[in-house]
Amino acid sequence: MDTIADSSESLSFDIKRSIILAEYIKCWGVPEFRNVVSINTPKIKGEAEAIELYIFPGEDMDQVSRVATIGLSSYIFPDGKSCNSELLMVLPYDIVDDEIKFISNYIRSICNYIINTQGRNLKAEEIVSEEIGKNVPDDWPKALLFDEPRGEPSELNNFYIGLQHIKLSWVVPIFGNEYELIKNNGIESFDAAINEAEVSLVEVRRDACL
Repeated sequence: MDTIADSSESLSFDIKRSIILAEYIKCWGVPEFRNVVSINTPKIKGEAEAIELYIFPGEDMDQVSRVATIGLSSYIFPDGKSCNSELLMVLPYDIVDDEIKFISNYIRSICNYIINTQGRNLKAEEIVSEEIGKNVPDDWPKALLFDEPRGEPSELNNFYIGLQHIKLSWVVPIFGNEYELIKNNGIESFDAAINEAEVSLVEVRRDACL
């Protein structure tokens, strides 16, 4: 009987999905939804898989849902180097329930920005100006903060798959004046302002903390 060999890229992605998804499920439970998107990027080598978005509903007391990617780390930057990032957004559960298609497109645009505009791996406490949020609802913050996944189990910070070291980045929408505060005074000033205003970074319908 003839057999069909799987491509090395496809096998690599399957292994990556198995390892990362197992950690997601261990920490957040079984996902209730998966959406698959892709981004346009110059083909450097191989054929990058599409990016999978998994939605994990929180417990009743959490009032949040988590949206996490698997596959961004399979993409290649235009300079030929590997992307070593996956993304996490934590949002109010009712927004996720009502806006799955929009959120999928929004994360897709962020992935596209990382690969084709930023063109390098993310750093903790990195900020991006409001240009990235031009397509989000009017009441959402337009700039972004990429940070370590605060409040999540430590095993989600990093994934080691073969020789690749993948970091999970928490995507936090922030307002323009908050972006300027971090840019000029550092993340500690932003954290202090958030604590003083007693607002949650998960709530994208919040007011600015300044």
